[in-house]
Amino acid sequence: MSGKNTEYLKINNITKAYGVVKALTDVSFSIEQGEIHTILGENGAGKSTLVKIIMGEETPDSGTITLDGEQVKTYTPSAAQAMGVRMVHQELAVFENMTVAENIYPSHSFKKGGRIDYKELYRETGKQLERFGLKTVNPEEQMGGVTLAGQQMIEIIRCIVANPKVIILDEPTSGLNDEEADRLMEILERLKAEGMTIIYISHRLKEIMRISDRVTIMRDGQYVTTLLNDENLTENDLINNMVGRDLTLYSIKKPQDVIHNEEVVFEVKNLAKAHALNPSNLQLHKGEILGIFGLEGSGVTKLSRMMYGLERKDSGDIYVKGEKLNKVTPKHMVDKQVMYLNNNRKVAGLLLDMPVTDNVSLPILGKVSNRLGFINNKELKKISTEYIKKFSIALPSLSTKPRKLSGGNQQKVMMSACLAPEPEVVIVNEPTRGIDVGAKEEIHKFLLEIAKKGVGVIVFSSELPELMRLSDRIKIMRDNTIVGEVECSEFTEQTLMRYAAVGVSGKGEEA
Repeated sequence: MSGKNTEYLKINNITKAYGVVKALTDVSFSIEQGEIHTILGENGAGKSTLVKIIMGEETPDSGTITLDGEQVKTYTPSAAQAMGVRMVHQELAVFENMTVAENIYPSHSFKKGGRIDYKELYRETGKQLERFGLKTVNPEEQMGGVTLAGQQMIEIIRCIVANPKVIILDEPTSGLNDEEADRLMEILERLKAEGMTIIYISHRLKEIMRISDRVTIMRDGQYVTTLLNDENLTENDLINNMVGRDLTLYSIKKPQDVIHNEEVVFEVKNLAKAHALNPSNLQLHKGEILGIFGLEGSGVTKLSRMMYGLERKDSGDIYVKGEKLNKVTPKHMVDKQVMYLNNNRKVAGLLLDMPVTDNVSLPILGKVSNRLGFINNKELKKISTEYIKKFSIALPSLSTKPRKLSGGNQQKVMMSACLAPEPEVVIVNEPTRGIDVGAKEEIHKFLLEIAKKGVGVIVFSSELPELMRLSDRIKIMRDNTIVGEVECSEFTEQTLMRYAAVGVSGKGEEA
C-alpha cells in the first residue's frame, strides 16, 4: 500500500433501501490509493448495491462518497467514468458481432485523415493481447468466436486501457482456469505497483488471500470489519466474519460415503465431433455423483453441451435408463427427466426480465396444467415458493426479476428451475460459479442430498476442491479426450492436476 492518501475513496454512512428492504445501512469505510482492496460478503450482503452506487448506477438515500478529496455530486455512470472509475462486471458485456480490437477500443480512437486506422488499431490491440498472455487471439477475429475465458480477459483489457484511477473487478476469475487466473493476478499486482487503485470482488478465498492488501467484510447490508492481510490472517477468519458460522466447504468426500449402485441411468457411447471431441464414453449410476474436470481447451465444455444436445455431434449415442435416444435435444432430455444447468446464467439459463417464480416454474408447467392447458396457479406458486425457501433466495417479493438479484441469488434461481421437475439425472456445469461460500455450501448440500435420494448427478467444474467434496469418482479430460478416472479414495489436487496437465496420474502411470 502506498499510504499516499488513507481515504482516497471514502464511503461515508451510505444507506440504500428498495421499498421496505434495506440493501445498505450506514456503511462506512475507506480505500487507500494504490491498494488492492477486496469487498467480501455472502450474496445479499450489499456488495452489488454498494458497487452500483460507486459506479453511479444507483443513488444512495443518504451518505456520501468522496474520491481523491472530491465529493460525488451526481450519481450517473458517465459522471463516475469522468472521475476515473471503471468496472468489469461479472456478467460479460461484449459485442459478439464485432472484432476483438473493436471490443477493446470501442471508441475507435485510432484515426487517420478522419477515418479509422485499422492497421494501427490491430497493431496496438496485438500488443495488449500479448501483454495479457492472449497471443493466440487474433485482433481481427469476431468476439463471438473467442472462448468465455478469452472474452473475460478481453473485457478486463478494455477497462484497463482506459487508464482509470479506480478499477472495480467483479469476480474477474470466474471464467478463467488456474493458469489464466495466475496471469491476471500478476497483471493486477503490476498495476497496483503503478499506482492504480483496485476494488476486488471475489468469493475465491485463496486468490483473495494472495492478492489483497485489505479485506472489507459486509453482512446483511452492513459493514462488519476491515482486515489487514498479514501473516496472521486466515481463510477461516474471512469465513467466520462473513457468515458467522463454521463451514465444512473444503472437506473431501470420504470413501465410505460413496454411493454404490449398479443401475446405469445415463450413458455416453463414442460421442465425438471432428476437431472438438474425440470418441468419449462414460456411465452414470443411480444416486452417483460423477465429476468431470479439465483445463481450458480440454474439451470439457464441448462434452457437456453435446451430451445434452446443445451442440451437434458427429457420431455416438446417448442412453437414458438403458434407452437409446434417437434424437438428442434439450426438449427430449427434459422429457426423459434429464435436466441441465448452464455455466452462463446470462446467456442461457435465466429469463432475466420475468419474475423469479416464472423462472422456477417454467420447466414444470406441464405438471401443473390440466388436459386443456390451463395452469393451476396456486400449485405453481406453491412449488416455486418451496424452492425459493429451500435455497434461501433473498427476494424483495415473488414478482422480483432475476436481473435485480445478486449473482449468487441468480444462480440459486437457476438451480431451483433445474431441480423443480424432480429429475432422475442432473447435469450441472459450474454450479457455484461466482457465488459466496454460504450459497456454495447450500448448493453442495442439496446436490449431495438428491444423490442420496437416487438422482444421478454429473458435475462439470473447474474447481477441484468442489469436485473432491461432491464426487464419487472424477473423469479427467485433456486434448478433447477423457484420459483418466480417479476414485474417491485417491483424490488429491496433485493427482487430478497431473492427469489434466500432462496425462499422467500421481503414480506416474500414463493415462
